[in-house]
Amino acid sequence: MKPPDGGDKKYVRIALDLVLKIGALFLVVILCYRILEPFLGILIWGLIISIILFPAYRRLFRWLGNRKKLASAIITLISIGVLVMPGIWLVNQLVDGIRYLAEFLLDGRLGLPEPSESVREWPYIGEWLYENWLQASRSSGESIKGFLPQITTWAEKLLGIFANTGIGVLQFAVSFIIAGIFLYFFEWAEDTGRKLFQKVAGDRGEEFLAVSLFTIRNVAAGVLGVAIIQTTLMGVGLILAGIPLAAVWIIVLLIMTIAQIPVLFFNIPLVIYLFAFREPLPATLWTIYFVLAGLVDNYLKPLIMGKGASVPMLIIFLGAIGGFLSFGLIGLFLGSIILSLAYKLYITWVSAA
Repeated sequence: MKPPDGGDKKYVRIALDLVLKIGALFLVVILCYRILEPFLGILIWGLIISIILFPAYRRLFRWLGNRKKLASAIITLISIGVLVMPGIWLVNQLVDGIRYLAEFLLDGRLGLPEPSESVREWPYIGEWLYENWLQASRSSGESIKGFLPQITTWAEKLLGIFANTGIGVLQFAVSFIIAGIFLYFFEWAEDTGRKLFQKVAGDRGEEFLAVSLFTIRNVAAGVLGVAIIQTTLMGVGLILAGIPLAAVWIIVLLIMTIAQIPVLFFNIPLVIYLFAFREPLPATLWTIYFVLAGLVDNYLKPLIMGKGASVPMLIIFLGAIGGFLSFGLIGLFLGSIILSLAYKLYITWVSAA
């Protein structure tokens, strides 16, 4: 066999050098990931929050005479006060609600409440509903006692989830602080992001960067923003109407609205409860309020998510929901951004053809 000539040796050295450089690069990336992994969620949320808050920060920054430190501190404190403090209150209310349920469970009083006599007067279904409800309420206490060990196990798991929720609220507060730091260095961040997109997408880097930023803000307003508005309206009604365990139902509603589950599924048993245990007039007024609050998303979401979008609303919506189901809350943004960029790449490819 002929030994390789000098040219072949040169190519072998180049190949080995390239393999070693790529291997070293991958090693550095993996080590950086392992080092930052405990903080990765907080950093990603901080970046997303800073992108969402940047328009407000920029106006405040100019109004304060280009004082970056003061503008960052003010926007961070206001954001924590508006979003995080209610979250802490909600966690405390959840703990009180679980304690309330535990006392009922230990006393053997936990069960379906008996219907009021007014249920009999409901048209068409009143008599049937009253009899079945009454029978279920009288047997529910003994039935629940039989499942006491399983209920206790699930209650312990639920308390663990609420404990993690409390930690999550604290992490969310830290994310706002990180966002404030990102906003302080917004000039450097803006320049770095532009160069990164230009490296990846070439001449269309500016366009893809704009699409990514717009999508994040669009999803924040159209999905999370509408979910928070709707949950707040429903939650205020639940508290003022004196619905038991209102904090628990607020969490359920927030999950439903983020997951795009219609609030109608919550309103149906709520309306039945109101007419069963409230006087007709307040029950009717609260029913009208909850029905209107449940329809808010039908008007706000198309208006917000479709406004000024260079990507169809359906693409953003499917990305938000699919990302949420696949990756959790952070997937609301990741899914929308990925689908939006894929759509833009597809349009570019089709147009070029």
